[in-house]
Amino acid sequence: MPTILITGANRGIGLDVARAYAADGWRVIAANRTPFAAEAAAMLGSVVEEIPYDALDDAATDDLAKRLRGRPVDVLFCAAELRGGERLKPDVITRDVWRPIMLTNAYAPLRLASLLEPNLRAGSGKVLAAISRHASTLATDGHASDFAYRASRAALNQLWRTLSVEWRDWGCKALLLCPDSMQPPQGATPGFPTRSDAVASLRTLIASVSLEQSGQHWSADGHVLPW
Repeated sequence: MPTILITGANRGIGLDVARAYAADGWRVIAANRTPFAAEAAAMLGSVVEEIPYDALDDAATDDLAKRLRGRPVDVLFCAAELRGGERLKPDVITRDVWRPIMLTNAYAPLRLASLLEPNLRAGSGKVLAAISRHASTLATDGHASDFAYRASRAALNQLWRTLSVEWRDWGCKALLLCPDSMQPPQGATPGFPTRSDAVASLRTLIASVSLEQSGQHWSADGHVLPW
């Protein structure tokens, strides 16, 4: 039975991905800061193992790695993220706003990946995936505000691209995945993917992207996003 570890699996895209893999017979390790709601836990069933994980707590990250020592992980899927200060002007963005966003969205995934490198090496999939967003791209997204979040996602992209080079020799595929299509919806735009469509697309990418494509940023409709 293949294994996927998902951070932030208790809500949003993380929960949807956990549900899809569990339904397909994968063993799902859910690394959550907030435990599953009772309804979600019942729906996911016994193939899902929940382990406490706080991206801002190095001790919790160390404990997660210790619990998983010696266990192969085929896919590490980093879905946990933090937003904040979306409408703040640059002159009022303080360290207190900046620090948790950058630590959660950039530092924490890199630290977790580094600690779980032996698990990924032992797995057959060797996929290191993380949710990124259109907000991270310099080429396509020119909207105002959201300074810290955008910077944190751009930082994650660079870290994953570096890992794609650093770990290429043992076959690791580092994927940046945007759960949205290339174009944002305008009302009820025909063809805009639903959440289930996006999850299916991301799963297809995880299963099919080659080592030569490692380090790229993909949208839910299968396009490579420009940097």
